[in-house]
Amino acid sequence: MDKTVLNSDYFKNRNLNDLQRVQSFQSESIFIKSLISKGKLLDVGCSTGEMIEALDWDGECFGMEIIDDAKKIAEMRGIRFDKNIFNSIDYFDVIIYRGTIQHINTPFLFLQKTFDALRPGGKIVFLATPNVNCIYFKLWNTLPFLDYPTICYFIPHDKWLIQTMENFGFKFKKKRYPYLKSPYSSLIKDHLKFIIKLFGANVAFPFWRNSMDMIFEKPTND
Repeated sequence: MDKTVLNSDYFKNRNLNDLQRVQSFQSESIFIKSLISKGKLLDVGCSTGEMIEALDWDGECFGMEIIDDAKKIAEMRGIRFDKNIFNSIDYFDVIIYRGTIQHINTPFLFLQKTFDALRPGGKIVFLATPNVNCIYFKLWNTLPFLDYPTICYFIPHDKWLIQTMENFGFKFKKKRYPYLKSPYSSLIKDHLKFIIKLFGANVAFPFWRNSMDMIFEKPTND
């Protein structure tokens, strides 16, 4: 991720002070805990650690974060930074990428290291991840997710992401497109914005399949 565009202003609403983000975390917690609910957890790009705190996780929690100010806040929440995908083998039970994989300039290296760092049976979870296999991207060649002040290197496609993860040895377990469960969505307003955008209006809005959540598993040795 490009550190030059991130500063304290970027994180001002990333400290459990944005109600809609907190509601998203709560929905994502249900999604994650439907398959795994305890163990050693790592959040790649953990920001201030607000999501980990919102998860109310049963187990040790670790983070990876490149911005020192955000990292300090996460450490105050009890999040550890001594273990990560680059210094651990068969260690974590779940590794989360929430809205981060597209900002990593070596995504395939991270995915390979994630596979190595997970214990057999461990899960990798993608949350709030852009999906270019949607009508919004097909019409306008962009997504609201891509408007953040950060560089995007890898823009996922739901079917291609599954194939990519299987190439690394993961097993696909579960997916969802959380538009209807998103606190940011409004069926009427979003569809009205869709219509006026067709006529050239410069508006951005959540829409069907714009984002995706996916869970994959590192196979066991059985």
